Amino acid sequence: MQALIASTAPLLEAPDVTIVSPWLLAGLAVAGVLAGVLNAIAGGGSFLTLPMLMLVGLSPSVANGTMRVAVLLQGVVVIATFWKRGVRDTQTAPRILLPVLAGALIGAYAASHLEDAVLRPVFGVALVAWAVLLAARPGSFEKTGDAPRAVGAMAWVFAALIGVYGGFMQAGVGFPLLALLVTYLGLSPVRANLVKVQIVVAYTIIALPVFAEAGQVAWREGGLLAAGTMVGGWLGTRWQVAGGARLIRRVVMIAVFVAGAAMIADAARRWGAL
Repeated sequence: MQALIASTAPLLEAPDVTIVSPWLLAGLAVAGVLAGVLNAIAGGGSFLTLPMLMLVGLSPSVANGTMRVAVLLQGVVVIATFWKRGVRDTQTAPRILLPVLAGALIGAYAASHLEDAVLRPVFGVALVAWAVLLAARPGSFEKTGDAPRAVGAMAWVFAALIGVYGGFMQAGVGFPLLALLVTYLGLSPVRANLVKVQIVVAYTIIALPVFAEAGQVAWREGGLLAAGTMVGGWLGTRWQVAGGARLIRRVVMIAVFVAGAAMIADAARRWGAL
């Protein structure tokens, strides 16, 4: 019994818990609601939750691991809400899940040992470019079929790269997933969001224990954030089912542009400080 407790202790241990203002904790829950809405409709909610987690005293690496708790629980709520609203897909995610999971494991391991300064500007430029494409050619996102195209070798390559990024940074991973599912595979935006969340939940189940083992999960803050994201995810799912592809495209376009610009600005600030 003692050996069993000793073997599981690293997963349950949290970083040193500091006394945090109740107002900051309330702000964390509110940020969770907003992030949950954004994640359900488009993605990028982690760009809100990461700064809030650091504001309550967590280091960047611990904040990166802690937000996976909220991502996982929010995803379960979003999937259940989609199914209750009649949006279902049990075939697409398994077709690309294996390369995503493999990439996520590699990315999560790298994230627990490396900084993300190199990836941010690269993905920032890609996100801004996609936002411009969404504005210039709205039909490329809104007018898609409801049957997925065949998943070939290139789809697997893209899925693996997305998995590495998601395991490494999480923030903004919904954007390249939507690009793969809608633009490349041809799913409708609403259905693509369901598949996106299914994939994120699957690789988060793998990534979260990696961060927990490294002592990079603050369970108190993660639980509070998760309470907010679950509410936001429920709201965002209901709204997008009612609003359809046009609502999703507009939210995605704005979120992608802001996230990409923020990544580029952050990289420029870091390089300027060198």
